[in-house]
Amino acid sequence: MLNKFIQLLILTSGLTLLLACGVSTTNIDATDEVSEVKEVTEIVNTATPLPATSTVVPTVTVTDTLTEDPTPEPIEPTVESTVIDDKANIEFGLGGLAKDLESWAAVKLPKFITASHVNISDIAYVSKFRSSAGHDFSDSFEVCCSMKHYFIPIDYFGTRFTQPIYSPVDGVVLYLSEPTGGYSDDWKIEYREQTGKEPPADYRDWNIYIRPDNAPNIWITHMHVNPLDEIIKKVPPTSGQQMMMGTSRPAIEGYRVKAGDLIGYGLAEIIVKRHLDGAGIPSGCNSADSRQGRGARSPGCKATVQLHSIFEFMTDELFGEYQKIADVSKSDFVITADDRARNPLVCEGENFADRGNSDDPEVYVKLQDPTPTNGSSSNSEVSGTLPGFTELSSGRDIIASFESSGSQTISTFDADQSYILVVASSGGPLDVFITDNDGKRGIFSRPLSNGVYTYETVKMDPGQIGVSVEANDDITWQIVAVKAE
Repeated sequence: MLNKFIQLLILTSGLTLLLACGVSTTNIDATDEVSEVKEVTEIVNTATPLPATSTVVPTVTVTDTLTEDPTPEPIEPTVESTVIDDKANIEFGLGGLAKDLESWAAVKLPKFITASHVNISDIAYVSKFRSSAGHDFSDSFEVCCSMKHYFIPIDYFGTRFTQPIYSPVDGVVLYLSEPTGGYSDDWKIEYREQTGKEPPADYRDWNIYIRPDNAPNIWITHMHVNPLDEIIKKVPPTSGQQMMMGTSRPAIEGYRVKAGDLIGYGLAEIIVKRHLDGAGIPSGCNSADSRQGRGARSPGCKATVQLHSIFEFMTDELFGEYQKIADVSKSDFVITADDRARNPLVCEGENFADRGNSDDPEVYVKLQDPTPTNGSSSNSEVSGTLPGFTELSSGRDIIASFESSGSQTISTFDADQSYILVVASSGGPLDVFITDNDGKRGIFSRPLSNGVYTYETVKMDPGQIGVSVEANDDITWQIVAVKAE
């Protein structure tokens, strides 16, 4: 029945969607991670297969079968009001996503992005979804447009390797990938050319893949990030080749994250990819070139996928952080499929014939000037005076408050309801950790910088909470725990 419905959907709307972003003028062999497949003469599956039951989500079974059906025709997913009300009993498949992805294509997903994956107050520009930023990064329905978001910090090269990256969702990290082959060293070349310096020898420019608890048919991908060591211990890295060949498998246990948890350092590129069928293994098949060229013969290009903007699934409360900095709406960050179809882009391979830049308001949304300033929060104070607990609480009931300098382990406090931590510091580097029922984890990291900076976490679960700070002795800080409204 689903296949008949799918065929009807293709006849009525498939052609329009397929051409929404633009046209490709050449057919070059696969690029980005797909180009790596050209260099592979033999792939050995070294990844650990997912067990029959998962320790991350209870009562989960996994079927380790991968069909070799022909490439499915693209299908526009419906958004009926199926409710995600029994997450504990979701059955997962070979690749780590929900097993029955075709059924999940009809599920209306909630606004599951509840925390910012980057300190918004540090960002100057955000690229628009379906823009000409970067290169062609498109899905099974559209071609020749960038269907992800680039976040350009105020001081791009100054924070290239130190910008904290956070999980935007409650979920689990199940894959880390090490880019190899054709384009994997571009970031090093760019850094050398622009700064005349060598990048840090120990920097890992990897990708992190998170499966959200409230969207188990989606991969949230953070690109060009150096993951925390504790994540690497739980999630052995795979490669772009293995993902494209369909031989990668998710980590057995994975690394559990809550929205707002620190996961690494690096760039803030972010992708939301929904899998509509197939095994659910993430891959680098992310352009028309990939799907039409040599990469089309790889298993990684066979799944039907749809890319989304993070703003589509972002809570209004979180978007308020953007509105503190600039007069923007969610629609400002997205070029609609209809608008893109009326104004198609032109691609030469995977590259745009006319690549957009940050100064073009049709390509990027400007949040603030890209000039380094003292302090980087929306209410930064150049004077160096910390704001005080009353100002940090913003009228909310205070549960606990702390003030000191340097590294400290703070006595625990009891939160009998959901709470929020607000942190203010006179400079960086500074790292803040909490210890609760889920163990110790980082919730805030500030790189080397001067000037007062304030940061507010997302709503966190009640319990007995321990707080610790790591900072140089000359860094003063204040932390206040307030009741979440």
